Amino acid sequence: MNRLTLLGVLATVFLVGFLGRAIAQEMVEEPSTGKKFPAQVSFTYNDSTYNLTLTGVAVRKKFVFKVYGVAHYMETSAKMSKEEAKKAVLTDGKAKQIVMDFARGVGVGKIQGAYRESFKKNATEKELAEIQPLVDQFIGYFDKDVKENEQYVLRWLPGGVVVTIVQGEEKPAITNETFARVLWSIWLGDKSIVKRDQLIERLIAE
Repeated sequence: MNRLTLLGVLATVFLVGFLGRAIAQEMVEEPSTGKKFPAQVSFTYNDSTYNLTLTGVAVRKKFVFKVYGVAHYMETSAKMSKEEAKKAVLTDGKAKQIVMDFARGVGVGKIQGAYRESFKKNATEKELAEIQPLVDQFIGYFDKDVKENEQYVLRWLPGGVVVTIVQGEEKPAITNETFARVLWSIWLGDKSIVKRDQLIERLIAE
């Protein structure tokens, strides 16, 4: 093997190793649950394609129990201040996604009860009265116990369109900007059920 051939082989080995490491780095782990989420996601809805970037991961705990790892995505890679990020994730216009990957089984009654409590906590009385029929519709989508390693996916698309995917089944979209904002506030509002700073940390400019 001459020197040029050897250099070519070494370059190929280096490139393959580099690409392998790059692909591995595309998964981000939520350390408490060990759940891993891709750094970018893409999907198509109504003939429009959306490319989203991971903004952060966190864990939902109930008492001492880890319920699920959660990841948040947004249709931007721009860095911003913490206050700008808090506002951006609760503002309509950019496609967003929340993924919940369950670390334990949860009964349907507990799931529905938790959502009802969370909507009440994150909406004003006037907002809740306005969106209550939509809240009832949304909670009705969760009609089965969830098992360990199953996922819920929520998508907030421009125009206040919320698409819910429960255990792989896409439900009819709900379109209402107030509903979308209150729903997102469950994880990313002032009364978040997780550490919301972790869900936006990859958006924050250093």
